[in-house]
Amino acid sequence: MIRQVSIFMENHEGRLNNLLKILAENNINIRSLNIAETMDYGIVRLILQETDRGIEVLKSHDIMSTLTPVLAAEISDQPGGLSILVDALTKEKINIIYAYSFLPKKTDNAIIIMRVDDEVLKKAVETLEAVPGINLLDRETLLLI
Repeated sequence: MIRQVSIFMENHEGRLNNLLKILAENNINIRSLNIAETMDYGIVRLILQETDRGIEVLKSHDIMSTLTPVLAAEISDQPGGLSILVDALTKEKINIIYAYSFLPKKTDNAIIIMRVDDEVLKKAVETLEAVPGINLLDRETLLLI
């Protein structure tokens, strides 16, 4: 399981830039970034190289953030790779609240970050661990790829 940092942010010019500069100035590496937005606000979701230190740095700059448990699954980066993952969860009636992906430098596979309901998190882990071709990643493994 991975800990994702989520930041609720007003959708105004320079807000994202400020956040990124703070992390850069404190040598906090971003492994993945996703922004869900509306006209007035956005939710910035980050996987950080150093989650705990990143939270401390953000707090010291009066940026409120929350930690959310998410799953990180390595799948084949080819047509149908994501479908296998979603199909396995669907068969177990596990809903994906949101998901985003990235392509790491050190593998030809894709990484899917996803959030499921906390009540079914353990079931989602067990389900995906049983599917050939899907590799659930822990924090240390994710940071290496």
